[in-house]
Amino acid sequence: MNKTMIRRAVLAGGIAILAAATYGSPERYIADIIWTDDAAPWEKVTAVYVPDTSKPNNVLVSDAQFADLEACRAHIHNLAVEHDDPDLKKGRYDCAIGFYAQEDDKGVTGDYRLTLQ
Repeated sequence: MNKTMIRRAVLAGGIAILAAATYGSPERYIADIIWTDDAAPWEKVTAVYVPDTSKPNNVLVSDAQFADLEACRAHIHNLAVEHDDPDLKKGRYDCAIGFYAQEDDKGVTGDYRLTLQ
């Protein structure tokens, strides 16, 4: 391969990466690549706490207010202490990271980029 072919291949690869990054949600794409196990700086974290797993309909959901996973876990720990379950033996929790809304014919829906404990 000569230098011209290599340059063209690199250019085509760069264009393909840029096209993939801008398709749909570029923020989510970048967050998926760089922040694989925590919130990106522009994302918020929502705490979801079930105080008693034998009563799965009793769910406490916070506002999307936490900057990172550790802040969410600290909030969950405080809730667990309030419910006399500091070791989370009766309850469970999730920290939902980065809600991305999607519009369609039925209205606005969406999903979280990550759900971690």
